Amino acid sequence: MITVTDLTKVYRQGRREVRALDGVTLTVPAGSIHGIIGHSGAGKSTLVRCLTLLDHPTSGKVEINGVDLTAARADALRTARRRIGLVFQQANLFDSRTIADNVGYPLELIGMKKAERDAKVAELLRVVGLPDSGPAYPAQLSGGMRQRVGIARALATEPDVLLFDEPTSALDPKTTDEILDLILSLKGRDGLAVLVITHEMHVVKKICDSVSLLDGGRIVESGPLVEVVNSLDSRLAEALLGIPPHAPLDAVGGTLVDVLSSGERAAMPVVAHTSHEVGAELNIVAGSVEHLAGTTFSHLRISVPPGTDPQRVIDVLRSQGADAKLTTVTPAAVEGLVP
Repeated sequence: MITVTDLTKVYRQGRREVRALDGVTLTVPAGSIHGIIGHSGAGKSTLVRCLTLLDHPTSGKVEINGVDLTAARADALRTARRRIGLVFQQANLFDSRTIADNVGYPLELIGMKKAERDAKVAELLRVVGLPDSGPAYPAQLSGGMRQRVGIARALATEPDVLLFDEPTSALDPKTTDEILDLILSLKGRDGLAVLVITHEMHVVKKICDSVSLLDGGRIVESGPLVEVVNSLDSRLAEALLGIPPHAPLDAVGGTLVDVLSSGERAAMPVVAHTSHEVGAELNIVAGSVEHLAGTTFSHLRISVPPGTDPQRVIDVLRSQGADAKLTTVTPAAVEGLVP
């Protein structure tokens, strides 16, 4: 488990203070995958550096299974850092070393004997799906294969936490899904807690159990995925369950209302039932269906014709267990929270 408590990082630029992190608090239990998302400049890179103590926070604590890394010094800190496996956007492999030597490098640093190290490396390469790549060099592998090597290396010291910093942003869609499937397969490995820093909504949708939105150095929304997206007032719902582009309001006509349903209700004809109840034809302008953390979500945008009270429509939709509200954003604004 990783626990972050009131983490703050302040940089000084001349007389000016820049608060890159401002009281970040979160917990990632063992056996779970937590996503951190946010715009460029939100503080994601600073958070990575502070979590790994590559940059010491101004205040606050980073704990791994109850051990306070921020209080550790010198040798103790080096030992504590082994509890976190780090995988970067680029695999950052040693070009002059074989794949086996790259994976075994952390084990070499801690003095593991060669025979034991070789056996461990072989096991890790099997785990990441590269059992025969040990003699190769990084230049001989594809980007996705190099990322797998980076994951194997991060697992070498059997960390309690695996931290991914934009692990798929340099990969094509097919390779991205393969890497995400691999990360997902590691979730239950020896009580491992996985933290993924990303700007890609697809990553969160596919593998995360919980998610936090970082904005201006603060976590402004956080929780289990199925809970934080279950309200139309949630910025995470807007990002993960966004409405695709559609015709402008003057072409659609009437008033636009957004409708969000989850679980069994996502398959129910709530719009048709509401049309019958209010005695008006409600047209579905656009919509999306997503399956997140084992739950189905339906996000629809409907048009309420002139002469029909939009609040009456909203009340009927809510009476069926759906969330509904007047649409106050333009179609272009809901294509994604994070570019």
